[in-house]
Amino acid sequence: MPMSKIPVLRRIQATGQQILATQCDIPLQRKVSLIEVRDNELRKLFDHALDLVHYAKSCQRVGRCMRLAIASECRWVGGIVLGSTFPNVGVRDEALGLKKFVTGFASRGLKNPWSRANREYWGALQTIVNHARTFIFPEFQGQGLGKAAHRVLLTTGIRVWERKYGQKIYALDTLCDHSDSGLFLANGWKHVGETRGYTADYTRPFSARKNPTPSINNAALRLGATKWQVWVRPVRPNVRPR
Repeated sequence: MPMSKIPVLRRIQATGQQILATQCDIPLQRKVSLIEVRDNELRKLFDHALDLVHYAKSCQRVGRCMRLAIASECRWVGGIVLGSTFPNVGVRDEALGLKKFVTGFASRGLKNPWSRANREYWGALQTIVNHARTFIFPEFQGQGLGKAAHRVLLTTGIRVWERKYGQKIYALDTLCDHSDSGLFLANGWKHVGETRGYTADYTRPFSARKNPTPSINNAALRLGATKWQVWVRPVRPNVRPR
């Protein structure tokens, strides 16, 4: 990381920590806790930190999106971003039992398995939440805080999401560039394969609509340069996508 970023990140961390301290005193006393970012100023600081620290930068997800600040012993040390997951990730759908909702689509009168009419698939997909980002400020790296935060994510983080969106989570998934990530291995995630390398093509719409202008949630697919590694983590064995 360029040294010029360090002073900026320290200012971001210090300012954000002051905001968190005024919102909740008790969680900040714990070893590691997750706090939903609701304050608009803190959200901007959070995204600015991601732009400086994370290789994929900040996450401006369409649909459901939740930023969780990672706090440890009265310090803001990093963050996690959760969001709506992506359709048509073959190895993920196979691993989590969603393939049954896209096979035999013609016999069910569907034009294609990803059409809006395939409510079984889209309903099941809502029970899977995508882990989009995790970051730790440089001064706190090397202390195992990322792994510890992911342990808390499986309990507190899940509860915060379910309380906000009113729906039980069956599993988490993530797309990253490592098939041997210690962060995920340490918390029971399973590497299930890689994507086929497709990415969004915002110059063309995925489906015809009255207004055919392409948008982020109506973009066609094109073959990209990157095949992402896919990980999954079931979190509620008694809940299944259906």
